[in-house]
Amino acid sequence: MDALVVLTDLDARTTRAMIAGLQQAVAAGERSLGSKFIEENRGHFWGLIETRPYMRAMEQLAGQLFAEGLNLDAIHIYERMLELNPNDNQGIRDQLLGAYLCADDLQGAGKLLKRFKGDAGATFAWGSVLERFLAGDPTGADVALKTSRQANPFVELYMTGRKPIPRELPEMYSLGSEEEAKMCMDSVGRAWALHKDAVFWLMDRQVAEGSRTIPRKAALKKVPVKGKRVQ
Repeated sequence: MDALVVLTDLDARTTRAMIAGLQQAVAAGERSLGSKFIEENRGHFWGLIETRPYMRAMEQLAGQLFAEGLNLDAIHIYERMLELNPNDNQGIRDQLLGAYLCADDLQGAGKLLKRFKGDAGATFAWGSVLERFLAGDPTGADVALKTSRQANPFVELYMTGRKPIPRELPEMYSLGSEEEAKMCMDSVGRAWALHKDAVFWLMDRQVAEGSRTIPRKAALKKVPVKGKRVQ
């Protein structure tokens, strides 16, 4: 199955061809594992080595769909992945949150934020700000904004156009670092861009508060980017 994904990556000349090839890889994985095996092992998939090529193919397919703005299709796959692997070893919840917010699915976003409320990453912090704003909860959005700035203040520079959106993602990042902010933009940046009122609200908050300084983050431990080096 991994071979099918690699061949698709080598042969596909268009995004449509890439998606079609990944769909074939996922379908092949389902046939190989069998519906009985999938149902019997739902809930602890990642613990079984033979399931991982299938899960990797699903992740790549969902990522392609999300990148193309096919949010509902991406959501369907991401939700299925969390059913099979609730521990989310692949870290797909960040992309799922972005897809929910892009699709204005506040119920889905709210449930996901609650489910992984212990997540200290920038994506969930800044995704929570947007979720509260879209829910019509200005007080909650203000509280979430304070928390998100503490989690990663660099994200705000990208959100408000004070720094250009990065074209490439880092291989490693530290919590609270600028590298993590780039990963955050990859997950929820599109959702913010789709909701201009939220961006204007954030810019208004900056004006009201005056110029904000970005605290330095020193001696931060580097961790692998989610989904980049999963085995």
